[in-house]
Amino acid sequence: MKPVLPSDLIVSSFRLHKNGLTPLGKPTFHDWQQCGLFIQEAEKSVQFWIGDWLNYGQKAWGKKYEEALEKTGLDYQTLRDYKWVASHVPLSLRHDKLSFHHHREVASLDTEKQVYLLEKAATQGWPLLKLKQEKYRLSLEVARVGVRAVDPGFLLGDCTKLLENIPDNSIDLLLTDPPYGINYESEHREVNPFDKFANDTLEKTVVVLEKALVIASRKVKPNSHVYMFTSWKTYPALLPVVQAYFQVKNLLVWEKNNWTAGDLDANYGQIHEFILFAHKGRRHLNGRRDASVLHFDRVPENGRVHPTEKPLPLLEYLIEKSSLPGEVVCDPFAGVASTCLAAKNKGRKYLGIELEKRWYDLGLARLQKKA
Repeated sequence: MKPVLPSDLIVSSFRLHKNGLTPLGKPTFHDWQQCGLFIQEAEKSVQFWIGDWLNYGQKAWGKKYEEALEKTGLDYQTLRDYKWVASHVPLSLRHDKLSFHHHREVASLDTEKQVYLLEKAATQGWPLLKLKQEKYRLSLEVARVGVRAVDPGFLLGDCTKLLENIPDNSIDLLLTDPPYGINYESEHREVNPFDKFANDTLEKTVVVLEKALVIASRKVKPNSHVYMFTSWKTYPALLPVVQAYFQVKNLLVWEKNNWTAGDLDANYGQIHEFILFAHKGRRHLNGRRDASVLHFDRVPENGRVHPTEKPLPLLEYLIEKSSLPGEVVCDPFAGVASTCLAAKNKGRKYLGIELEKRWYDLGLARLQKKA
């Protein structure tokens, strides 16, 4: 039977034929604009029209609807695609501002994720590429399976022993500042007369770090980040230790606002420290993509309670880039609990471990004062 074609469609003083368009009388500029908008919207809607038409035909007449497919002149695979998307994204979830391809991108997801991504894409004007990136990021977050979050705490003891008591896959971010292995001693002992650290020779640092990371790698959830402060002097020896358990992605440079003392005549003034950035699996950073050089003032010497104390703004920045509120941040070499304090400031849970009682007592006092 020959198909019966509908009458020509009239939109804003224009007649739309099967193979063209003609004006009726003298359309105004506004009429011309409105007709163009209709055509634009129709182009975005036609895939859903066909998809809904196919789904209705199959539901109402079963296999009979297949006979009508030939009359569309469209490729069978294309029709199946339209039908599949229309059946998986209900009319109530579709957004006028988004293309059919936006909806196709989320059609395989459950309703909750469809609502989240489509709403974000519509309100923030995401192009299709951005939607694909966010869909991938969301899939990584879903894959971060783990156990119940550990309770917040700052513990005194050996991290290589205490970490064993932590459930596997319970830590969302590992952010730590282990001994650098340089036998640290302040170059300004009149201001900071601190004693030397435990385990701060290179040989001891490598051994302790190896023991800590082999355990911590089990405690960190899949698709999580790791940050470790280090020195250019010992970085070559410590890098292989980290690489044995995590995928190192970058070496961040923390630019400080002071110069070291040392050789004033025959060496450059050192104003930086390194931060190893690594992944267990893969997780997207939060917010925009920032540069690998971080500019944060160091803690003033007359205000430090620990000789290598890291500034809270720097720690808070890293925590916000690599975790979400309510997640657990772990520092197995916690010192005076700076990482714990930064995590608390940003609404995260924390687990800090410190070996030496003198630093533990100072850290505990800082946390109690904050509380």
